[in-house]
Amino acid sequence: MTITATILYEIAYAVFYFGLLLSKTTLLTYFANPSIAIKGIFLLLIFSGFFVPYIIKLLKVQLSKLHYLTFLTCIFCLYAVSEEYYYSLQRSDKKFHSFLQVPPSIQNAIIPKPEGRYRIVCLGGSTTEGDKGNISYPQQLENMLHDKYPQNNIEVINAGKFFYTTQHSIIQYLFYLKDLNPDLIIMFEAINDLFPSFLMPPFSSSPYRKDYGHYYGALAYIRYPVSFEKFLLQFFYSDVQRESSKPVAFSDLKSLPSFQRNIETLIKITQCDGVKLILSDQAHCFSDKNDSAPHFLRLGQDIFIDETHYADENSWHSAMEVFNNTAKDTAVKFFIPFVKQSEAFRGKKDFFTDPVHMTNEGNRLKAQLFFDKIVELGLIK
Repeated sequence: MTITATILYEIAYAVFYFGLLLSKTTLLTYFANPSIAIKGIFLLLIFSGFFVPYIIKLLKVQLSKLHYLTFLTCIFCLYAVSEEYYYSLQRSDKKFHSFLQVPPSIQNAIIPKPEGRYRIVCLGGSTTEGDKGNISYPQQLENMLHDKYPQNNIEVINAGKFFYTTQHSIIQYLFYLKDLNPDLIIMFEAINDLFPSFLMPPFSSSPYRKDYGHYYGALAYIRYPVSFEKFLLQFFYSDVQRESSKPVAFSDLKSLPSFQRNIETLIKITQCDGVKLILSDQAHCFSDKNDSAPHFLRLGQDIFIDETHYADENSWHSAMEVFNNTAKDTAVKFFIPFVKQSEAFRGKKDFFTDPVHMTNEGNRLKAQLFFDKIVELGLIK
């Protein structure tokens, strides 16, 4: 094996192996649920790719120092390239906004609003934004309204963004969405405003601040980055590592007063601007019996109470009920139309992909709830 052949071999193998290992698209395409068996195959590929050629060479001809140094150099370069590739993947979608952390979605809406157009803006977090695999509820709501009112010019804008709280929604409305001159705003939050009640890394830090200044949210990926070595360790050994964290009861809802204040602020702002508002609670499928499958509850297990504990499922259920009731009571206090999502989704766990995010069917039901409320109120003539 010549030096040139050695270098070409290692480069080709690097492209194959790390492209397969680190590409989320490839993994999800070919391995819907990577298991110990798949990781074993990867380990075998590492062994065969890095060492078998040299073992064969050793059996036939004594390995020269030059070939050995070439091998070490290739390994070092392979590590350097793969590490940079990994971090480039982590940084590819991590663009941040000075006030909103994650930049709001680009709204392809005409300004000023065309005459005769009825414009609806949906505020919220990732449960409003949706994901690439499912049709978001704002899109399905727009389709329903077009079918119901074919003669009307109706536009539904999805202004949801992952990790957005009520505070983000207020800032986004004042600095972006107000210029769109919306006729109606639909907003619901709960779990994203519940997260700031927790005061542990990676998503938060002590002490608690009423303005959520302690809450990193999406910025946690930069504040506490995962090293390349830790990624590889978690990938290969996560199935055999013992979990050190344990679930315990949690009820210290520090962010509840700020949540209520923010809802009231949005109500007053929209009333001053003459914009109609529909509020809602947030549907969830946390069980009060702590009986959901562990993998289904992964969302809550990343939010720590202390170094070794996270809130148990019953605590999440109770907290969501408290936040939802606060949203409902605030809406009643200010005579704001209210949609009871949690009531409509009770007992429909098959509509969820995790405790709060939904399937297409779940988003369709959510859209139907807001569609029914719009029709009931006669907002579109």
